[in-house]
Amino acid sequence: MSNQINYSIIIPHKNTIELLKNCIDSIPQRGDIQIIIADDNSDSYNSNFDIFTENSNITIINSNEGIGAGAARNAGLKKAFGKWILFADADDLFIEGFIEHLDKYLNSQYDLIYFGIQRIAAANEKKKYLYKEYDYLIQNAINKKEYDAYKYKSFFPWGKMIKTSLIKDNNITFDETIVANDMMFSIKTAYHSKNTFFNSNKIYKYIAQNSQLTKIKSIESDFIRFCVYVNINCFLKNINKNKYKKDLIMPLKKLIKKNNMNYFHNALIYMKKNNIIFIIELLNFFILFPSKIFYKLLYR
Repeated sequence: MSNQINYSIIIPHKNTIELLKNCIDSIPQRGDIQIIIADDNSDSYNSNFDIFTENSNITIINSNEGIGAGAARNAGLKKAFGKWILFADADDLFIEGFIEHLDKYLNSQYDLIYFGIQRIAAANEKKKYLYKEYDYLIQNAINKKEYDAYKYKSFFPWGKMIKTSLIKDNNITFDETIVANDMMFSIKTAYHSKNTFFNSNKIYKYIAQNSQLTKIKSIESDFIRFCVYVNINCFLKNINKNKYKKDLIMPLKKLIKKNNMNYFHNALIYMKKNNIIFIIELLNFFILFPSKIFYKLLYR
């Protein structure tokens, strides 16, 4: 298999078998495509993978531990034989004809190729502006050669064609956290890429209302996300990309609970441990806040 696979598509899955089928159906059955379903301890009703037996290029990894999407993707990486790796979420779709765009770069010298993404927003969603901004940034990368803004702001793993050697030679893995597991992975692939290319053609459809991850809301998940943001900012500082760091004040504010201040205090301790000074972050927040509001209005 390893000598004939061009694309390994890794899909973490948990309890969305019908949506997963739609995702699989959006991928053409070709001998050079390996599909890896990394199941994260789905219940019996949602783990009937017999429906995929006709597709011989599907590899199924089962976990009985509930390891999370990050660990599931890492398990998928260990089974990937393709020259290129792509990621999908089980509740999303590839856009018809996407493989033709990939084939153009199959034997190219690039090691990371960014494509456009179509986003189907949930009703009354507050963050619709985000993907309009991504469209703007990828156009700037193509037309103005402003590469870094897209590279260090597109934290999602999908919509990208990543050479397997880029991931494995640099030992890049996903954080095995319940939220924000893909952010450091995306930043590290961007940083270690030696030959990046941008293509505005949209190959992937992100369906926000289906997302299971966005439904994970708890003070614990907010704390984990905050810690990931701190780690991101430390990494960006180390590679001299500090201008793309994440705001810490609003995520920190979410941890203020009258009946439980432990997470807030632990967050302050984590900031101090990583040499991040709260008062400086607060001042930066108030300085940059007007521009953030302008961005939201611009891309709304």
